[in-house]
Amino acid sequence: MKNLSICLFGLMLLAGCGGKGESAGQSSAARLDGKEKGSEFLAYEHNVSVDTNEAQVRPLYEKVVAACKADTENGCLLLDSSIDGGRYVHARISMRAKPAGIKKLVALVAAGGDVTSQGTKVEDLGRPVLDSKKRLEMLKQYQAQLQDLEKLSGANVDALIKVTKELATVQVELEQATAANALLMQRIDTDLLNVAISAEGKQSFWRPVKRALGNFTENLSEGVANAITAMAYILPWLIAFVLLFPLGRKGWRRLRGTPRKD
Repeated sequence: MKNLSICLFGLMLLAGCGGKGESAGQSSAARLDGKEKGSEFLAYEHNVSVDTNEAQVRPLYEKVVAACKADTENGCLLLDSSIDGGRYVHARISMRAKPAGIKKLVALVAAGGDVTSQGTKVEDLGRPVLDSKKRLEMLKQYQAQLQDLEKLSGANVDALIKVTKELATVQVELEQATAANALLMQRIDTDLLNVAISAEGKQSFWRPVKRALGNFTENLSEGVANAITAMAYILPWLIAFVLLFPLGRKGWRRLRGTPRKD
């Protein structure tokens, strides 16, 4: 059983060193599954901003959200959505879907108003995918070797405990690596779309007037408060001026009335 313990120790050292060697030994020209790194492992993020009438902001917002939820064919996932009816009515929506679904959503948004800005950002995930694949392979190989050692442990309780403990650790790392790889592939297989809907350029003529009337009481009280504050600063200077001005005037007259000496 001494050889079994030595073998287990060697496997643990190999697992610790294997991860570093795999990530450092790959060149920028590495291939994955026979294809050039980065040729298809691209993550796309699209941004679209539209300007529409105030009355159309909420209907367009609800239409886009409903379209995303209904598009099960392209796996559309609503990540974030909000609408604000403050000074300028605006809404924001973030979605993730297959490219075909993103194309439909962009067309739907563009049809609801004037597109003010549109852009796409691309990130190359070739190297992260390669590293993730290599790590998964390494963990699976290590897990298989530990399972073989577990069978050889037999009645050696100490060796069996060590192998079982290491197997549990590898299983957790394997699950984490699998989840990270799935997230990378989701970013590659689906696109992210950020939509901004506003009515800043198309607000109604009476909107600013209504807003001003609605804030009249608040603005009036704020103005009175500012006037009182200003008076508190001015009053001490005014009192000082009233007290000192007569003395200064008297002194000036006396100075002017002094005869010159030849």
